[in-house]
Amino acid sequence: MSLKEYKYESKMKLEFDGGMDGDKQITKSKTYGNIKPDTDNEKFYQVAGSISALQSLPLLKVKRIEEIELEEE
Repeated sequence: MSLKEYKYESKMKLEFDGGMDGDKQITKSKTYGNIKPDTDNEKFYQVAGSISALQSLPLLKVKRIEEIELEEE
């Protein structure tokens, strides 16, 4: 079976260090949408770094979430 793949958009999810609650890590996140799916990972990460520099909490993770539709050919 052959499948077609259609990329619609990407989202950027930034996870920040919100401190500790006893021995449990607290994370806070922000998600940004409408990112072109053909953006390469280096540029994606550079933008994430620029955005995180404007935040008051330290950055823990950068995640890329892609919306893809699969269809049989």
